[in-house]
Amino acid sequence: MFSVHIEKQLGNFRLRAHLEIGAQVLVLFGASGAGKSLTLNCIAGLVTPERGQIRLGERVLFDRAARVNVPTRARRIGYVFQNYALFPHLTVRENIAFGIRRAPDARPRVEELLALVGLAPFAARYPAQLSGGQQQRVALARALAPRPELLLLDEPFSALDAPTRMQLRHELLSVQRELKIPMVFVTHDLGEAYFLADQLAAIERGEILQIDAPGQVLRYPRALPVARAVGVKNILPGAIVARDESGCRVRVGGSVLDAPPHPFDVGARVNVCVRPERITLLRPERAGQSSVENLLSGEIVREMSDGANVTLYFRARAARLRADADYDLQIELPVYIYERLALARQRVWQVSLRKDAIHLIA
Repeated sequence: MFSVHIEKQLGNFRLRAHLEIGAQVLVLFGASGAGKSLTLNCIAGLVTPERGQIRLGERVLFDRAARVNVPTRARRIGYVFQNYALFPHLTVRENIAFGIRRAPDARPRVEELLALVGLAPFAARYPAQLSGGQQQRVALARALAPRPELLLLDEPFSALDAPTRMQLRHELLSVQRELKIPMVFVTHDLGEAYFLADQLAAIERGEILQIDAPGQVLRYPRALPVARAVGVKNILPGAIVARDESGCRVRVGGSVLDAPPHPFDVGARVNVCVRPERITLLRPERAGQSSVENLLSGEIVREMSDGANVTLYFRARAARLRADADYDLQIELPVYIYERLALARQRVWQVSLRKDAIHLIA
C-alpha cells in the first residue's frame, strides 16, 4: 500500500494531497498549474512538505511530526520526467545503467531492461540518434533499473505523436502489470487518463476533489470543477420540484426533466449535468414512443467537427433549457453517425435526455 497525506504552501498556492493505492495505476488529472508535478516532487523527496506523512509499504518516507525525511536516493522511487532528462553523452546502455553502475547484477539487469522496452538493437546509440518514443523508453528503463517500489511519471508522453503515445500507453500498462508496483501518472489529457487509470484523481488548485474509478468520475462527478474537467459540456441550473423512491423531477428553464434518485429536498437548487455523448437523437418513427424519456423538440443551429467526431449545438423550440446562449445542449457523436443520419440536411430533430444520463450536483 502507498499512501500520501501532505500539505505544502508555495506563495499563494497551497497543496493538500491525500492519496492511497495498492499495486495500481493512479492518474493525477488536471489543468496546468493544478499541483500535479508538485505532488510528484513531494513524493520523490525533491520538495519537502510542511506537514503530513508519506508511506510506501511498511516504510515511512516522510513524517513531519516524527522528523522523518528519507533522502530521495534512498526512497526506492523511479521518476520519469516530462523532458526525459537523458544524458546526451551516454549511450542507451550507459543511460540505463547510470543508477546501478556499482550493483553486482548491473550488466544482466541492463540487458533485461533493454529487452523489456525493446531497445536491445539500439543499445550503443546516443539519445540524439533516437526517436522521441525510443528516448521515452530509455527514460522508463533507467527509472526501473534500481527495482523501484514506486514509479512516478510526469506527463511523459506529452511531446509525442498520437500513434506513439498510444503504443507507449499499452507498453507502460504491460510493464506495470508485470512488475506489480504502484504507479502515479500525471496528465492533463482526459483520454490518456481514462485509458491508463485504475484510480483517477481529479486535482484543481492544489486540492484533490475526487478519487474513483475512471468511469465513476466521468459519469458521476462530485463537484462542478470535476464535471467541467472531465468533459461534461451540458451543465444547467435547475431546481427539484418533486421526488420519491423512483427518482426526482427537476425544473430546468421551461422544462421539467425526470432524473434518478438523489438526496436533494424539494426546492433545492442543483446543477443538471449531461454528458454530450449520452444524448440520443431520435429517428422520426421513435419520437412518439411512450418509453422515450425527457423528450425535447428543436433544431441544430450549428456544428463543429474534428474529423472523427461532431459536436452539434441543439436549441429547443417550445421549452428552452437555458436563456444565456443561442443553444440548449451540446451533442457529440461519431462522424459516421452524422453522415448516416444526414444531419447536414436534416436540422429539425427530437432528442431524448435519458434519465440515467442525468447527474445532479448541489
